[in-house]
Amino acid sequence: MRRTLWRWSAKTRLGRACVRDRGLRLGVLAVGHMVSALALTLLAPLWLLLLGPIVLGVPHVASDVRYLIVRPVIRLPRVGLAMIFVPLAAMTVLRVMPLIGFPTIANQSAIEVGLGALAITCAVSCARTTPSLRVLFIGLALALGVVGVWLGHTAALVIAHLHNLVAFGFWLAIYRSEAPLSRVLAIAALYLGIMALIVGGALDAILFGTTSGAAAHLDLDYMARSVATGVDPTLAMRLVASYAFAQAMHYVIWIRLVPQRMDPRPAPPTFARTVSRLRDDFGRVGLVLLVVVSLAFPLATLAFDALDVRYVYLLVIVAHGWLELAMFAALGVQATRAHA
Repeated sequence: MRRTLWRWSAKTRLGRACVRDRGLRLGVLAVGHMVSALALTLLAPLWLLLLGPIVLGVPHVASDVRYLIVRPVIRLPRVGLAMIFVPLAAMTVLRVMPLIGFPTIANQSAIEVGLGALAITCAVSCARTTPSLRVLFIGLALALGVVGVWLGHTAALVIAHLHNLVAFGFWLAIYRSEAPLSRVLAIAALYLGIMALIVGGALDAILFGTTSGAAAHLDLDYMARSVATGVDPTLAMRLVASYAFAQAMHYVIWIRLVPQRMDPRPAPPTFARTVSRLRDDFGRVGLVLLVVVSLAFPLATLAFDALDVRYVYLLVIVAHGWLELAMFAALGVQATRAHA
């Protein structure tokens, strides 16, 4: 099907231009995926939120590891990476402990935010910059961490939404070298415009119908408790829908747009080339493990409740969002130095 689509596309002027010009191709892909993500958000937001993590969660985390650690876009000293991983590992252990019988720790959200802020502080302290800027950014990270710990669960909710937006900004930053500024700004405006339409209530007439049911056992109340705790029911519905759209684009960014942008060859990647690149980065054993774990979560829904499978996945990978924020913070520090 993919090969047939390329053959049809190559018969059009735009299709031929996309084959030759990676920047144009990535822009078209980004817009196409945004339109598709919006359509799925409007037609079946709860199913999107249920199945997205189960089917695409592991591949997107693998891409996180690939482009932030294995061959990172943002290069940090190995000691710096080790420093970042210590609080993130502790965060993961705290989340997983209740699964094996330990009681949930009081104020766990505040503790997680504190550990995440510590990871960000470690990242900015290791970023290449001037001593004065390093001290400034460390102080800023620590101050935001204190505020986050004080806000606790509210800060955790903000981070859940923010890490999707930051990932899109990260892709725009690395896409900028492939495309004119006007195209980058147009894509950013489309993304923010869609988010504004959802949160502003312009699509309520559709969303009221599509969020009134449930996907398996996942319903609007469950998602509202997860990403929109304590807000008005109408606003909660909008926030859930905006999260569904942003999460879908988050997966697109890490699974499709970032790998194509970082591929050494500008031509459209074949499946064989994609597999070869993955084997180069993770090794043969690592690639096999990636395939096995990627399949394990979808197959687990045949034996267990899909909502439980989604819950376990989110528990295990809780630290990945903080890893993204920490590495992006380091990228921002280094960019500030470049423009200082």
